[in-house]
Amino acid sequence: MRYADRYCQYTESFENGQHIYAFTGPCVVTGKPVTVKVPGEGLFAYRSGAHIQDAFPTLSADDREFLISGMSKEAWDATFSEE
Repeated sequence: MRYADRYCQYTESFENGQHIYAFTGPCVVTGKPVTVKVPGEGLFAYRSGAHIQDAFPTLSADDREFLISGMSKEAWDATFSEE
């Protein structure tokens, strides 16, 4: 979560009895704000050394990519489209 840790702000909340962290920051390509919610349990696992896909198995690959690189799905699709 290199990008999320450096360039995003986060809020904490409780949803359905679960501790949730919402990371919000600008996409590095479009500049549009993106928010990704992660469970506190997964964040603890990630901070303890788990791979991001293991710590956050319910997140989409697009959301995990944003947390790592700051690139949103919209930017990824535009940058790497086959056109």
